[in-house]
Amino acid sequence: MKQPLPKINLDDIYPSGVFFVDKDYSRKHTHLLHKHQGILELLYVAQGEGRYSVGNREYAVHAGDLVICNADTIHGEAPFQEHSIQTYCLALSGVNLKNLPKGYLIDKAKKPVLTLSEYDNLVAEIMVNLYLLYNQKKDNNLLLCRHLAVSLFLLVYKLVTEHNEQSKSVIEQKNEDMVRKLTNYLDENYTENITLEKISKIMHISISHISHLFKRETGLSPMQYVIHRRIGQAQSLLAETNIPIKQIEEQLGFGSSCHLTSMFKKYVGISPREYRKYFADKNK
Repeated sequence: MKQPLPKINLDDIYPSGVFFVDKDYSRKHTHLLHKHQGILELLYVAQGEGRYSVGNREYAVHAGDLVICNADTIHGEAPFQEHSIQTYCLALSGVNLKNLPKGYLIDKAKKPVLTLSEYDNLVAEIMVNLYLLYNQKKDNNLLLCRHLAVSLFLLVYKLVTEHNEQSKSVIEQKNEDMVRKLTNYLDENYTENITLEKISKIMHISISHISHLFKRETGLSPMQYVIHRRIGQAQSLLAETNIPIKQIEEQLGFGSSCHLTSMFKKYVGISPREYRKYFADKNK
């Protein structure tokens, strides 16, 4: 039996950001693992293909796919993969559906990637117009942006309710639970001095087993995950805030400007200052 569409109040849900990243920039500068407090993100793949991580899973994505990133859920382009995807991203505040945490559109156990099929052109049109209207920074565009954002939200909700989740084996579920427990710990402590020995004691599992399981489930070692988590959060802070770079490096546990800059350039391809300037120029 299909679930009824939720009753949505336009005063509750509104777009808090609409972003566009072209294929060339995506190929050169991967947006690594990060999350947003209280914000639901809908990522539409307009062109190209790549791999995208949501939670503790990595998914292949292609043009015409839409990725649902629940609030407070780690997501980002999969590391060590070549990316050439062109994307539009709608950030939504005020999402509060019955029986789900605030900022969630789907249960965290469900696959977050939808193939839009016959709805592809419609979603593309909504995303493009949302991006253009939102970034014009005109007060009279606000109501229209809200209507477009809620319309897209309702459409995606409809597709989600019609999607049949594949059943998981007991072993798969146990492994996911273990990895989820570890990722939750890493997400809460990634700015601290984390070691495999410390993780092993906390999780009551041998270093070799936990490293093997985490690598198999996420494609990263626990320490690689910490690095990508720091870099990904740095990307978000640089693009979305005016927090001084020195404060960001201290906040995320990099230790020094030199360390942050070298690590950032290694994984993203440009310096933190260049990265911030790129997004500042795009939003003028």
